[in-house]
Amino acid sequence: SASPAAVRTALTHLIERSAPLAEHVCGTPKLAEALVAVLAASRSLTRLIDARPSDAIDVLGNLDHRPIATIASADDLLAWRDLEFLRIAARDLIGLDALDDVGAALAALGRDVLNEAWRLTEDGKCSIAVVGMGKLGGNELNYSSDIDILFVGEGERKTLDYRARAIMDIARRCFRVDANLRPEGRDGPLVRSVESYVSYWNRWAEPWEFQALLKARLVAGDVALGERWFDAAQRSLWERPFDAEALRSLRAMKARTEEEAAKTGTGNRELKRSPGGIRDIEFTVQLLQLVHGHQDPGLRGPTTLTMLEELANAGYIDDNDAMRMAAAYRELRTVE
Repeated sequence: SASPAAVRTALTHLIERSAPLAEHVCGTPKLAEALVAVLAASRSLTRLIDARPSDAIDVLGNLDHRPIATIASADDLLAWRDLEFLRIAARDLIGLDALDDVGAALAALGRDVLNEAWRLTEDGKCSIAVVGMGKLGGNELNYSSDIDILFVGEGERKTLDYRARAIMDIARRCFRVDANLRPEGRDGPLVRSVESYVSYWNRWAEPWEFQALLKARLVAGDVALGERWFDAAQRSLWERPFDAEALRSLRAMKARTEEEAAKTGTGNRELKRSPGGIRDIEFTVQLLQLVHGHQDPGLRGPTTLTMLEELANAGYIDDNDAMRMAAAYRELRTVE
């Protein structure tokens, strides 16, 4: 075990509360392996197992299937989210899933939470769709990631704002939710129409906002409305030139981010923002997408490793460089 003392303490408590449950674990080697791995790795999941031992053991003994639940309230959603999070972590910790699969599973969980939050707030008075940005949209979420979202809607402004906030309130019980990537950030409307987004992109958007649209994907809500938003976003992203001034702007913004990271005193130990870190690889991939994606639709995907492979296959990156970058990215994200 990675943490024998912590596991021993947790198992002792489990045995004291339910001897039959402990006997079941001892008689099922794969279940025991998953339980010990989780108890060694996570205090929060240990607390979950301690609070709901029967449900948790059922999940750990059946890692190939998502837990089944009837979700009629925010409490039900949180309870289901915790068990699916446990399943994903256990599969990761015992080596059943690679980094790419873990990120995709966590992103799927984020989408499901948002869809259930949307369903639980449905009232028929407005139409609203939720767009995933960042690692949620890119299908590469971390265990501790925020989920970055935008709202697009049709209906009366006050009603739309009320429902969007209700969706976030429910989803925030399961994830940290950030809606500040929307146009004008915190100062801008929480929900915009498709036409309002297009007007903003045409008149005011900065280069980094188009870079962010590379990962934007519909994740929940009204499908027809979300697809109309996505089509408009793709046109705004790919029908305008990515010129030298836009490139300079993105490089300057990245340099400022690195300077801020340097001020923390963590130096080259900063996994994300230090030179050679996660953001360097993501930035390289995204710049090449922005430069060549206008002529090559195959470069318009949201997922870093998938696009890195596509860039190599299409000859935009040397095969050896792409292989080294992919290996470094997987290693850094695993450490993260």
